[in-house]
Amino acid sequence: MKRVRTGSGLGFLAIFLLIGLWIGQGTSFAVEDQLWTEKKSADKQEIIIQGGLFRRLAETLSPTVVNIRAMQKVRNRVYGDSPYGLPPGMPAKPPGDQYQPLGEGSGFIIHADGYVLTNAHVVEESDELQVAVSDGRLFKGKVIGLDKLGDVALVKINASDPLPALPLGDSDELKPGDWVMAIGSPFGLEMTVTVGIVSGKGRSIGASPYDDFIQTDAPINPGNSGGPLINTNGEAVGINTAVLAVGQGLGFSLPINLVKKQLPQLKAKGRFDRSWLGVVVQDITLQAQETLKIDVHHGSLVQDVVADSPAYKAGIKRNDVIIEFDGSPIINSSELPKRVAYSEAGKSYPLKLMRAGKTISMTVALEKVPERNLR
Repeated sequence: MKRVRTGSGLGFLAIFLLIGLWIGQGTSFAVEDQLWTEKKSADKQEIIIQGGLFRRLAETLSPTVVNIRAMQKVRNRVYGDSPYGLPPGMPAKPPGDQYQPLGEGSGFIIHADGYVLTNAHVVEESDELQVAVSDGRLFKGKVIGLDKLGDVALVKINASDPLPALPLGDSDELKPGDWVMAIGSPFGLEMTVTVGIVSGKGRSIGASPYDDFIQTDAPINPGNSGGPLINTNGEAVGINTAVLAVGQGLGFSLPINLVKKQLPQLKAKGRFDRSWLGVVVQDITLQAQETLKIDVHHGSLVQDVVADSPAYKAGIKRNDVIIEFDGSPIINSSELPKRVAYSEAGKSYPLKLMRAGKTISMTVALEKVPERNLR
């Protein structure tokens, strides 16, 4: 579980845009070639919290949650240096590779074939993964795809029979105050269930320029990393990822809708390629409004445009205010990098901006983030 420390004084924001199987009641469906399952709209309804709801969810969904132990290869001890020689019957070198635990976290099965979602920081430094399912069976896990910047990993385990899978929900539908449940293995305590509410959305905690976390007060501790945040409809709406080092009840989960955008690339090529626009932006301040005579209150104020970038080629200029991207309004400068990064490279998107009091509509063709900007 990532622990995040807060800093002081953010100043103005200037960001470089590098820029299953449903095992409970009801049914699920999967689009052809889609890696995960979702529940039909008809199965979704307004849930009234009453006695036994979370117990039933825990009983039904716990089999979809796994414990992941990251193992590190260690050098075999050598006994041949002793002046007295080897003890009787002791081999010169213990047979096979030796491993020791590096750390552990959680994950959840999203496909009956054994595909598991977790955090990248749970698996990235491992030489081997040991994945334990709810019935006690152990499997060797293989990392299929990993995105360090987004902290998402796709792991595969091979079982002889279909595995229970947790349907993925719609994290955009979550609202502050909604009930959620977390299942994971904090401090190695397997299948721990905690309950809370959504405290906020769109949170930035300094993990990356693309932060868009769901904040929850459902208790999350080390070892919960990679486990699911579940709504009252029995769907995963987030991946539990981080807690603030100070304070209590400050847990953060990756929205599952962003993860859905990454999954096809993670499975196909083992990584996720982000798109970029190529502008340096900041929030609109009172000083900027007065100095530049800006008559809008929301948007991303362009401080600079990178030469030969998609923004440069589209005709975006310094002091423009980007107010809309792909049909959605841009409220502040932190929204733009997230929208751009998770949009498809090589595709053109409509964009609106304000320039000298006039609204200008244009189309911008996004490109893959240059390798030099991935660091």
